[in-house]
Amino acid sequence: MSPDSASTEVLQAGGMRWRVQRAGVTPGTGPNLLLLHGTGSSLQSWRACLPGLAAHFSLLIPDLPGHGGSEGFADRQASLPRMATAVGDLLIALDWQPALVAGHSAGAAVMVQMSLNACLPQARRLLSVNGALQPLPGLMGLVAPAVAKLASRSTWLPTWVSRHAGQPRALTNLIASTGSRLDDAGVQHYRELLKQPDHLRGVLDMLASWQLEDLQARLPELRTPLWLAAGLADRTVAPVQALELARWLPGASFHPLPGLGHLAHEEAPGVVNALLLRMFKESGARADTGPTGQF
Repeated sequence: MSPDSASTEVLQAGGMRWRVQRAGVTPGTGPNLLLLHGTGSSLQSWRACLPGLAAHFSLLIPDLPGHGGSEGFADRQASLPRMATAVGDLLIALDWQPALVAGHSAGAAVMVQMSLNACLPQARRLLSVNGALQPLPGLMGLVAPAVAKLASRSTWLPTWVSRHAGQPRALTNLIASTGSRLDDAGVQHYRELLKQPDHLRGVLDMLASWQLEDLQARLPELRTPLWLAAGLADRTVAPVQALELARWLPGASFHPLPGLGHLAHEEAPGVVNALLLRMFKESGARADTGPTGQF
């Protein structure tokens, strides 16, 4: 695989259909890097980062269950532990383990849960980009999952949303609400996703099952160093959450991203790539990574 090429494939793993993208250097000639997107997005959210990472890493980017081109759970119970287990099963099926992992928003929660569950035995560093690692505060934390659960049971709502949410004004407002500004390709990515009822159903299933209290309680068990990158203009996850977490969690560090919103890796890929390259250098990892990410 040449550093500037990327291939997308659909495969079966762990009893599920997955869409995954591979890019970067040939496996075995560079460290493995796993990239996980957030709720409502897809592997395409990392597209702008790939040119800057492909010369240094062997990349694997999956669509999370129920998102993009990946199949959702048959019983529609898309809890955080189940998501983490499913991605772990995918890595086992591919005989591929990462040296580094980056997760955006809810993808960061999946990443940390995987690490706590020993699904990332060879990971040297974890990068959370505007990670949603703590429960929503107050009444919102109680109401949001209940509303999502009711919505997920609707047979017509995903189709209705797919018809209306992709309208220019609605989509512009949705993206602006994150505090980020995207280029035309970034906006088109979300427009295409909002046209897919199955994707919307998968998003609602995830939101309906999403509970972070257990993850929060287990965070002190985390042994892999965690870098917490926070866009200071993020309107979705308050950046102060990352700052506070870095203050009390051993092995965690805070990395502010001035002027960037929740979709920081999409609006300023070079900034996030620089963090990943720095993280790689400080991890002590070598470039001669083996086929399964071993050093």
